[in-house]
Amino acid sequence: MFRLPVSTKFIPKPPNAYYRYLWVSPAAAKKNPPLRSIQQPVGHGQRTLYPKPSHGQAEERLNFVSVRQMLATAGQEAKIQGLTGEEVQEAKGKVYERIVEFLEGEGYPTKTNKNYREVRVDDLVFTVLIPVISMFRRKTRRNLRLRREKSIIAIDGEPGRNQEFVMIDIVGVDNRKFVFFVESKKSSLRLGEARKQRLLAMKEMGEMNGGGVVYGFVTTGEEWQMLRFEGTLFTQTDNFVALFPEMAKDKQRWMEEGSIIVDCIHATLRSGGFVVE
Repeated sequence: MFRLPVSTKFIPKPPNAYYRYLWVSPAAAKKNPPLRSIQQPVGHGQRTLYPKPSHGQAEERLNFVSVRQMLATAGQEAKIQGLTGEEVQEAKGKVYERIVEFLEGEGYPTKTNKNYREVRVDDLVFTVLIPVISMFRRKTRRNLRLRREKSIIAIDGEPGRNQEFVMIDIVGVDNRKFVFFVESKKSSLRLGEARKQRLLAMKEMGEMNGGGVVYGFVTTGEEWQMLRFEGTLFTQTDNFVALFPEMAKDKQRWMEEGSIIVDCIHATLRSGGFVVE
């Protein structure tokens, strides 16, 4: 029997065929069901560390505040007396002298200085940190230790990230709490990448501490950013400058502007989020 050829485009299709053909090829549409959104079940009060949130998800939970706002929040929740106002001023004077000596010997940390590597930025960061930590440790008798190139291990045993500096409060033989850590970068163009690592690392620190507040810093030595993590909330300050090229000739300006980095370091040590009573 002779049959006339019939074009397939005139054959009626079921109502859902058009929907399926919009998303997949005709061959795949016969094998795959229509696409639909899938939601992961989340239990009440459940907080999952892994899989880690993406950078975009972390950014959505990131609030930006001024340095003064960050310090005000830290001051309100501080649980440790810390240094007095006069002692903080003394610490600022020591930090100023150490920075000036460093810059005289190593030069200023700029992008145009090709010999200025991240190793030197680390040395500059150490110069800023250690006077404040030493004075705070002697005053409060806290067993604080500053570790360099410390690896943070996640609570499920997954290897973490090496950080240039990690501040640890040793409150017992097997009881160590993370206080803050600093990641230094040679160029401000790389601060964004450091921030992505920092957000995830701070979450790991908070989980391993069993809660409380943890802080972080991202810096080129010249520019700094301060971060705070509590529970599921990340807060980050605007960029602020801790040193400038002619600071050896203008101590008053540094004490009024750049010395705010000392206030930030002192605030993290006073936070009490890491203290086990």
